[in-house]
Amino acid sequence: MRSLRPFVLIRVHKVHDWRIGHFATNTEITRLSDIVQNENARRKCVTIYYFGSKVSSNPFLTEFWQRELPSVSGHWGWLLDHFSSRIAGMNTTSLSSPVDKSGLLKHDSIPNFFTRGEINRGNKFLENCQTNGKYICLNVRDSEYLTRSRGRVMSHHDYRDSDIKTYVAAAEMLAEMGYTVFRMGAIVKEPLDSNHPRVIDYATNGMRTEFLDVFLGAHCTLTISVGSGWDSVPTIFRRPIMFVNQLPVFAPSALTLPLVTYPKILLDGQTGDTLNLENLIDREIAHRTNSQAYKDAGVEIRDLSPEELVEAVTEMAQRVEGTFVETPEQKEMQAKLKHILSTHPKLQPSPNYYPIRAQFASCFLSRFPNFLHGLS
Repeated sequence: MRSLRPFVLIRVHKVHDWRIGHFATNTEITRLSDIVQNENARRKCVTIYYFGSKVSSNPFLTEFWQRELPSVSGHWGWLLDHFSSRIAGMNTTSLSSPVDKSGLLKHDSIPNFFTRGEINRGNKFLENCQTNGKYICLNVRDSEYLTRSRGRVMSHHDYRDSDIKTYVAAAEMLAEMGYTVFRMGAIVKEPLDSNHPRVIDYATNGMRTEFLDVFLGAHCTLTISVGSGWDSVPTIFRRPIMFVNQLPVFAPSALTLPLVTYPKILLDGQTGDTLNLENLIDREIAHRTNSQAYKDAGVEIRDLSPEELVEAVTEMAQRVEGTFVETPEQKEMQAKLKHILSTHPKLQPSPNYYPIRAQFASCFLSRFPNFLHGLS
């Protein structure tokens, strides 16, 4: 490896395959960084991927990546990772991140490594579900997956959870618009209780497989999610995504992506007043990723109501269909919000350190016109 360095830059990337969010996004960003570097540099870059977990978060995704990426596993992978970490510039583990600072996920190289047989199998499943080519993945996080997979309570993540019952009306609205809605999930606390024939509780009805977890996310019309690990699958396949009940408000891994977000509503714990962005910045919770931090700041977290969720998902479906029209006031608020998120010194280590590519749902800006009060 050292002897080849004058001609080829060889690096080792430890794949974070124990959590699907990092497994998908971090790996894809590293893959794309090599492509971009090799397009513009004389010295080519080759990354060797080390699959280091005893139990993969998705065995099909492991097989999927290994088809196209030079990789090793087991003890050989561990040794390669161990020694490469001691050579400057060879180990990319410390650089691995789900934050797309450089906009690599806009690249037109999409990891479509499915075999013909897998595509036929996936399409057959969709035909049996009578999707007619229009389906939406709904991903709602609760505490059950981490609690059962880790064998302990992970309450510091509770601020990210949602109640699936509040999403029933939104799912049925999308179904009435002609979409089939698949409720995603590997281990969930409660079923999605709907009698609508186009609302399918894929997470609990026995349909779920590791393969379909990836295939459905790769080919969906759009995804409605809360900002958890699985939505990294549609992310790397460049599918339209909306985050609802998203926290933190300033989450670089989300805001650097071209998605639409509608955050949870944060209230003053004593007065019950809705907090605006300036309040969140002053209380230093605009970017916090721990439940206790919100409690310590005297902040109460309110999830979106069923009515707000219906309004949000309807807007997103219309955006994808090309029928949504933003008002001049909403456009003005979008521009102002993007400027604040891009330049505020308490959010950005330096101007545009995290390029803001996301936008907030227009219905959120209309419902909470004081969200930007006091900021310029």
